[in-house]
Amino acid sequence: MPRTKQLKPRRASHQHAEESPEENRYFSRAVAKAIQMLELLSHSGASMSLNDLSRETQLTKSSAFRLLQTLETLHYIRRDSSGHYLAADQSSTPVSSQFIHTLMAAARDPMRQLNMEFGETVSLAVLINNHIEVAHVVESVNLIRMANIVGRILPPHASSMGKVITAWQHADKRKQLLQSYGLTRYNENTIVDERTLEEEFALIRSRGYSTDAEESTPGGFCFGMGIFSAPDKVEAAISLSMPKSRLPADEMQRQRILELLRQTANEVAQKLAKPGPPTTKVA
Repeated sequence: MPRTKQLKPRRASHQHAEESPEENRYFSRAVAKAIQMLELLSHSGASMSLNDLSRETQLTKSSAFRLLQTLETLHYIRRDSSGHYLAADQSSTPVSSQFIHTLMAAARDPMRQLNMEFGETVSLAVLINNHIEVAHVVESVNLIRMANIVGRILPPHASSMGKVITAWQHADKRKQLLQSYGLTRYNENTIVDERTLEEEFALIRSRGYSTDAEESTPGGFCFGMGIFSAPDKVEAAISLSMPKSRLPADEMQRQRILELLRQTANEVAQKLAKPGPPTTKVA
């Protein structure tokens, strides 16, 4: 009968299995403290101040602030109106590829019909985490036209779809979108003052649509309409874009554009099997 060889226990391949994490020469204290902060905010159920987090993590305020700034920049956390810190909420969760696919399927035919009605470029955009991105475009057949590109990141302060989506986010999310993109001035029509932008967002919410009046592109004009997934929730938008030279001078013709754009946005919302937008009077 063969003898059974007595094997000596092997030393663990990972040192932290036998020693405290701090004794591991590859251990990063900064990363550990950042993770601790995320866990504190995730489980607190309420906002926490810099003093709270500094005390709980046993860090100096300056060290805690640097880590918090990094986490906020990367959108793992956010700040409320009082400056206290919160874990990133559900609205910061990246939209799923399935939602984008469903959205495009729901919007494709209505967008094509709108394009045929006016002969102008029709675009679809969606909110994806900390930016707004073009998801689908039906180009105008006109030689001179307003073009768009799928995958383009839209300025939340200087595009019709960017503005209408941003307008319907809560204040912290609006701030995040604006900070992520930056208040770039494209020309003299671009709104870069934060107070004026907040007034613009309030106007968009009250009248139900947005415009880009040469704010991003000289000679271009766009109307934007939000696609509502709940009475106060907008995750996507649709726009009709044209050269300013083809913008109808007659107010009734502009109202017709807005009405058909609103109907298109409602149709897409209904195809997504979610409630359409609240009834709004087109001003």
